[in-house]
Amino acid sequence: MVRTKDVTTTDNAPLYAGLALGGIAALGVGTVWVALHGAAKLTGDPAPEAHPITLALSLANGQTPWSTMATVITSVIAVAITAAATGIGVLVAKNRTKRLSSDKSARYMGNPRDLRPMLAPARRAQASRLGVKSDAVGLPLGKVLPTRAAIYSSFEDMLILIAGPRTMKSTAYAIPLIMDAPGALLATSNKRDVVDATRLYRSTLGQNWILDPQSVANEPPTWFWDPLTYVTDEGKSEKMAAQFATSARAANAKTDSYFDSEAENLIALMLLAAARGGYPITQVYSWLTAPSEREPARLLQTHGYPLHAESLTALIMLPDKQRDGVFGTARSLMGFLRNSSFTRWIVPQPGAPAFVPTDFVRTTDTLYLLSKEGGGGAGAIVAALTVAVSEAAEEFATASPRGRMPVPFLGVLDEAANICRFKDLDSLYSHYGSRGILFMTILQNWAQGEEVWGKGGMEKLWSAANVKIYGGGVDDDRYLRRLSDLIGTYERVQTSQSHSKQGASRSRSVQEKQILTVAELRELPKGRAVMFASGIPAKMIEPQPWFAGGKHVAIITESHATYGTDAITHQPDLNPSPWTGQPLV
Repeated sequence: MVRTKDVTTTDNAPLYAGLALGGIAALGVGTVWVALHGAAKLTGDPAPEAHPITLALSLANGQTPWSTMATVITSVIAVAITAAATGIGVLVAKNRTKRLSSDKSARYMGNPRDLRPMLAPARRAQASRLGVKSDAVGLPLGKVLPTRAAIYSSFEDMLILIAGPRTMKSTAYAIPLIMDAPGALLATSNKRDVVDATRLYRSTLGQNWILDPQSVANEPPTWFWDPLTYVTDEGKSEKMAAQFATSARAANAKTDSYFDSEAENLIALMLLAAARGGYPITQVYSWLTAPSEREPARLLQTHGYPLHAESLTALIMLPDKQRDGVFGTARSLMGFLRNSSFTRWIVPQPGAPAFVPTDFVRTTDTLYLLSKEGGGGAGAIVAALTVAVSEAAEEFATASPRGRMPVPFLGVLDEAANICRFKDLDSLYSHYGSRGILFMTILQNWAQGEEVWGKGGMEKLWSAANVKIYGGGVDDDRYLRRLSDLIGTYERVQTSQSHSKQGASRSRSVQEKQILTVAELRELPKGRAVMFASGIPAKMIEPQPWFAGGKHVAIITESHATYGTDAITHQPDLNPSPWTGQPLV
């Protein structure tokens, strides 16, 4: 709790008026003194009275004449005073423009010394200890108020950003983080702006892989990822089946405890059979349309999974109505396999390079995963590939010295609840940071997180994040009240003074006030955010969009010109694929 002193004066209008009149009188006498003495010096006349009051009285009774030169000097002084007042007014106005209404709260939000661990020197030293390249600092978060010092998250921090639409989530967070990521990077988005802004620079570090099954950025399928390469055992098949089901179900959709669970089991068995039989993933859907087909069970039996074969046979032998319900639910969950625009990215294509997650996490390549909101199945591919990459990173970290990635991996999950419903992300947040596997999860509101991970899961995700940012634009009073309580209160010591015929009196009172109320958080202006970092009081920060300045402005601008919608030609990315030696256009 911060205690401040707030002095409020009442019935003091006469005092202020008197002070103002005194100031004007002093300015007038001073101007007269300068004008008369300056005129006398310039014309060679005798110097007038030296004392300002005596000079003013002498001028008033006619003893000292007022000359033309004195008038000229007075005019010059008046012009100078006017110009100075105008300049000061402009500066004050500009300062008030930069200082938004919420900025007054920053002075109550702890001490500037609290932020020393997040400043560049400390972060640079920490990056060096973690083995990150010597010039690395951390991931940029903006500037803290009121000092406007730049702050950074470390290469061990997990992040979460909750902000409404058009609150600079991409320009001030996603793009700057992508530009400063030192190693392999995965980024999801439902718009092309993030890709257009960053792909030129990222192509100087490694290969860009852009998955775009719904033509968000009009990228052709020049490579593919086979999801069945992830299915190396029964555990992986069950994980992938659960992930596909999570992505396919609508938010808050009602599920049937029997049919949905058995459908997931069926999908897992079919995925395992297809992987062991060397089939493309589309074969799974073909099998789901033919409940009496015995080939999947035979493959499971042949490849050493007899109990799984029996489980699949039991599903096939269910009564017709029951079997049709299980298979029908499974077909619904795997419906994205009917879409040829999607399957071109996940079925092996002649001559096209294959994306291999275990190779990718050992590079400084970039994987962009694009999907439209509510995209009828593309989100299932995006989420499944995100899971495959994160697990490949975890396996690489486990096999590396100190059990962490040699170069940190970063995942920027923009629109996470809409296009990348990463099923187990809430559980992974608690330990991924220590392994050098970093994520920033970007949501539009708290409710989105609850839709994906449930109430308990969203609490886990929020609590495990080392850096939490609220960027404004949210109307959820329950969430905003939580933030207001976390930000805390301050004691306002108010001193009132009053004047009357009987004399002056003074009184003091102490009031406890919220630093930022729910209403103030709801109305947080664009260009301001509140940051909660582990072990540090809540801080007001000023997000720094990439176009506000910095080392990457020129190359981001060039990238937009090269790859954006206004580009005349579509240039290939600079570096060739490390696996084929050919550029991916």
